[in-house]
Amino acid sequence: MLSTGAVVLCGIVLLVSAVSKVRSRSDYAEFVASVPAFGIPARWTRLFAVLTVVAEFATAALLLASVFTGYWPAVAGLALAVGVFGVLTAVVWRAVSRRSGAVCRCFGRARTTLAHRHIVRNAFLLAVAAAGLVALSFVDSVTDPAALWLAAAVGAVGAVLVVRFDDLADLVAGPV
Repeated sequence: MLSTGAVVLCGIVLLVSAVSKVRSRSDYAEFVASVPAFGIPARWTRLFAVLTVVAEFATAALLLASVFTGYWPAVAGLALAVGVFGVLTAVVWRAVSRRSGAVCRCFGRARTTLAHRHIVRNAFLLAVAAAGLVALSFVDSVTDPAALWLAAAVGAVGAVLVVRFDDLADLVAGPV
């Protein structure tokens, strides 16, 4: 059950993130232009941007397809999600620690400068993916359809909260 929630949460978050970066030429151009602020050398900017979008789409596809296809795509998707969220957490941490002024374009256009709360958000996603992988490997054996639907619904609600994280954080703690 935990793995189902993790699969849905991570899959939706990665899908929304990837789509928001490529939904228009200007969105993609803004994303590519934001990459150097993360400490990525200029010669690697375009490659890093492409690899980020490809990794997000591929991981989201594996995760969301695994809801219908089963165990191995979920294992592969969660393992990739751990890698993707690990890299994203590291580059955000680097940008925040250097006070680079990097802007969060995680879910499309934004003017929010990265802060410690973004590291926490990414670390949370990394932990969810890792917990889902562990649960899938050792713990989860729930086959009750109602429980699985509930876990998927909780994952979907969690994904909405993650995607709207900046808005919620601004509401509670004020702008960065």
